[in-house]
Amino acid sequence: MTDIPLQLDIAGTAFTLIDAPEPIACWTASLEAADAGPSPTVNIIVEPAALPGPEILQLTAQVIAHFDELADVAGAYLRDELSAPGFGLSDDELGALRSGQPPFGGPEAVIWDDGGWMLRFTESTLELADPYGIGVLFEGMTPSAVEDLSDPDPV
Repeated sequence: MTDIPLQLDIAGTAFTLIDAPEPIACWTASLEAADAGPSPTVNIIVEPAALPGPEILQLTAQVIAHFDELADVAGAYLRDELSAPGFGLSDDELGALRSGQPPFGGPEAVIWDDGGWMLRFTESTLELADPYGIGVLFEGMTPSAVEDLSDPDPV
């Protein structure tokens, strides 16, 4: 197994290696919150365990630099996509989507070693988001799909 560093510095942000199942390396960092809310986090997951490649380091730096903007883009994307009938939201939930304040918060980014990544909202009043939140998958800096986390695969 490759020596895995306990810390990474990416764009001036300190990432710390956390415990993960054997074939995975996972680093996490807390960013400064733009408001009084919880600090957003960014996670990097590499499987099999190894250092993240240069493309992942670059993507992570972009996510860090534009985190608040990307969270806003993901929130707008969710408001649009979840309004479609296929998601089965109640009238109250649809009303919450249309209100000035979206019904989700606590954003965190999860970046995988294949270059895919997701912005997951860990807090939400939507039933669909219970208990693990709701995610927006990105291709580069563009939202591409809603990730329903209500029934995840076991680890």
